[in-house]
Amino acid sequence: MAYYFGFVPSDKLKALISEAEQVVASNEQVDYYPYRDALTHQTARDLIDNLLVGLVEIIPNPERQAAMRKIVTMIERSTDTLLNILLGKESNEEVMPSFHFLRDRATFIDNDGIKRVGFKLSDADAKTVNTGFAAITPEHVDVKAFKTALETMNEETLTHFISRYAETLKLGMIKRKSVPVAKAAIDKGMNMALNKLLPDLPDRSLNRLADYYRPFIIEKSE
Repeated sequence: MAYYFGFVPSDKLKALISEAEQVVASNEQVDYYPYRDALTHQTARDLIDNLLVGLVEIIPNPERQAAMRKIVTMIERSTDTLLNILLGKESNEEVMPSFHFLRDRATFIDNDGIKRVGFKLSDADAKTVNTGFAAITPEHVDVKAFKTALETMNEETLTHFISRYAETLKLGMIKRKSVPVAKAAIDKGMNMALNKLLPDLPDRSLNRLADYYRPFIIEKSE
């Protein structure tokens, strides 16, 4: 068996995926980079919405909710800044590796035949994530294992959608060097969100949190 991280794309992202696929398949004589850029920005927004925005309502404390919203806004701005630096006008030939990544390595079909945005987890990461999620039950709570699972999932998601995706872009030396710096800043924000969220959460809220994340991990036969 194999494990995947993935979420059902928003209607807007679905439309952009379909539009980009049609443009490329039809060999239209248009610039591809605007489609690639729009698709990349919306994928980033969907990721943030699924990983962070949906968590705000789970937080029982209004002050913590406000703190989380500020962190989410910071991460959104950092992500937009990074993408604006990396993306831009390129020839259709130069854009195609990014399309291939988004089509072949950033989506998969789940067990119900639904296309999800995501990727296959390594065996080690899948074990860490599943162990951490299993550590939160109504009868028993292991916050440390759960936090490790969330950190692993977030780190691998950032690595896939920032570091690996950036490898498909035609970047100069300066832009290439900006990728790990920006990823580290976004990663710091994600960890800050976890550190703000998890401490002192009651067991009921931790179980709600685990239930929120579990549907993102899909088990499929090889």
